[in-house]
Amino acid sequence: MIVAGGTAGFGLVLARHLAGAGARVLVVGRSSAGVRAALEACERAGVPTDRIHGLAADLATAGEGDRVATEAVRILGGIDDVFFCVGRSGRAAILAASRATLQEYLDANLLAAIELTQAVADDVAQARGHLVYIGSLAGKIVMPFMGPYSVAKSALAAYVDAVRLELAPRGAHVLLVSPGPIRRAADDPAADRAAARYAAEAAAAGLPPEAAMPGGTTTLKQLDPDVLASQILAACTRRTSELVVPGRVRLLAGLIEWFPDAGRRLLARLTTRR
Repeated sequence: MIVAGGTAGFGLVLARHLAGAGARVLVVGRSSAGVRAALEACERAGVPTDRIHGLAADLATAGEGDRVATEAVRILGGIDDVFFCVGRSGRAAILAASRATLQEYLDANLLAAIELTQAVADDVAQARGHLVYIGSLAGKIVMPFMGPYSVAKSALAAYVDAVRLELAPRGAHVLLVSPGPIRRAADDPAADRAAARYAAEAAAAGLPPEAAMPGGTTTLKQLDPDVLASQILAACTRRTSELVVPGRVRLLAGLIEWFPDAGRRLLARLTTRR
């Protein structure tokens, strides 16, 4: 199994769950230092060292997706499942976001997935395995001060639908996960860097302090990463096409789709804005 973006955040938690379930896992991160820190965190957590391996690769760089696939075959002996946890959230005003800013969000949340997906598609289909993409509720509901992130995650959701149309008939399971904000694990190697990032972005952009809230001014309780990992594995067992968490926001997203005006009025009442 490949876990792209598996060296920190939710990707690292998911990699541990997979290894704990008996899988051999290759975690992929952008830096060698990040990979080493992730493997050390896994070892401290009791993950058997023969079940988890690491590889440094920047999937936004041309050729790296193909290299990851090649290395996965060499290290693991084959590719059956791929979990794409790469992404970048953030806080920004959409009317102030430059073309370069939007390109950065698209690079991190969508374009980084394309080459790796193409490189592993045949192997996953042949194995009747799983392609899992971690999207966001922001890809279903646009929150205040999260416009660029919503644009990128909405694009990822459309991409995943297109991949499913082509790979499902060949036996692959394609799952889009659209979670709300996820709590960082206590031993996450990147926890210290992540804690104040939203506040710093909001301040730099001149946004109100509430923009730094986990749900982008929407009061959402942060998800337990271990519970979410278990929900994803269960969704893979059922081979469902999409997992939206928490469920009450799934209902809101449906309301916005079917009754756009009423749904958006309700969303406005759930947000905190100056």
